[in-house]
Amino acid sequence: MKRWYSVERVVLLIKQEEFPSIYPRYVKSNIKYIQGEWLKDMRDPNTPSVTMEQFVNREIVGSVKWIRGEFAGGKGDDESQFFDLYAVDGNKEGVSIVFTPFITVDGFGNTGFNNKRIKTDLSEMEKVYYILPNRPEFSDMIGAISGKAYSAIAINQEFRKKLGNYLPDDFALEKHIGILNYTYERDLDAEEKAAEKAAEAGDKEAAE
Repeated sequence: MKRWYSVERVVLLIKQEEFPSIYPRYVKSNIKYIQGEWLKDMRDPNTPSVTMEQFVNREIVGSVKWIRGEFAGGKGDDESQFFDLYAVDGNKEGVSIVFTPFITVDGFGNTGFNNKRIKTDLSEMEKVYYILPNRPEFSDMIGAISGKAYSAIAINQEFRKKLGNYLPDDFALEKHIGILNYTYERDLDAEEKAAEKAAEAGDKEAAE
């Protein structure tokens, strides 16, 4: 059985073409931590053997943990030192990825609040990456737009703190904050079968 789902959240969005300028900065700042995670994977008999380069360049599916900019270079494992980077897939039949930034830029380079709710369709991109605010209630678009839940200054400062020096100097963070609407189809039967298979493999491993 297949069903359509729609997710609408306030996010910091990173387009597919922007990601290659950000990820190497993240890797360089946190190579010790990444190397440690790779070694952990290599010690796990259930994890496919890959080189360090393959581990670093693996595709992001769903979400991954990134170290907050203020803790860059550390090896800490405290949950508060991390944030989630999410990846959504586009370029598929029926999938819709639409981003409505809070800030717009006119033909003269002037910026202002996006009063006309001008949208950007990113559906043809293979991947779109995004980061959520710390607290779930701050991802509510009505609260964010009204300013009751989260001021523009506060959300800007939060994302700058999370990303630290991972962003290029010319990255206009303000224009990347807005509302992401992602509509996609899920095959519930296939997911249920995959979950059952994973559970069976886990039971078999426990029995051995």
